Amino acid sequence: MDRQELSIPGAVAPGYYVSPPQPRGAVVVIHEIFGRAPDIERACDRLAAGGYAALMPDLFGDRLKPLCVARSIRQIARGHGPEIDVICRAGDVLAERSGIARERVGVIGFCLGGGFALAVGKAFAATSSNYGQPPDRQVMAGIGPTIACFGARDRSTSAAVVKLRTNLAELGVPHEVHVLNAGHAFLTDGHRPIAEFLTRPLLAVDAQRDREAREDGWRRIFAFFDQHLAT
Repeated sequence: MDRQELSIPGAVAPGYYVSPPQPRGAVVVIHEIFGRAPDIERACDRLAAGGYAALMPDLFGDRLKPLCVARSIRQIARGHGPEIDVICRAGDVLAERSGIARERVGVIGFCLGGGFALAVGKAFAATSSNYGQPPDRQVMAGIGPTIACFGARDRSTSAAVVKLRTNLAELGVPHEVHVLNAGHAFLTDGHRPIAEFLTRPLLAVDAQRDREAREDGWRRIFAFFDQHLAT
């Protein structure tokens, strides 16, 4: 695997890039509220093992995460802002580095990143949003084929499932919205005991219990990217 730290114009820190020798597609990866973290790097590695070059921009760097999260939520709602610009530029950098045409680059996001993915989807060939809060329909206008995964035990996203399905149907976008038997953050394998304990009644995070749903979700995501991105 080719692993590098890549500079992205406007970003506060380098992004994590990983690619197989001959990628058949390329995907920008957007991290959770915790910022760049090992579990999201491993998600990038999983994409690379499946044949896709991946680039995760670091949207927060060393800045105070609560302030970064608040600003990100506002940008997702508006559909524009500095972090959204960085994500779009990451697509340009990824295309140049991987050799994949820019119009064939997709985007995937987790939690906060899932909301970002829906807000920037119009700038990418295909979108994977995972347990993210969708912006209003007008922000999503122009988005291409979209897949979304949610956890059935995640009480924080119940309304998000309904809103996203409605938005995508009204926009006439080819889409899949899956609700799997899992809690929040089931597609990654991070372990944050304090956060998990404090949020368990709402989010039901359980990395061990959700392993089957994780594999099922990734199988669906790869099938979707293979259909819409693979060259």
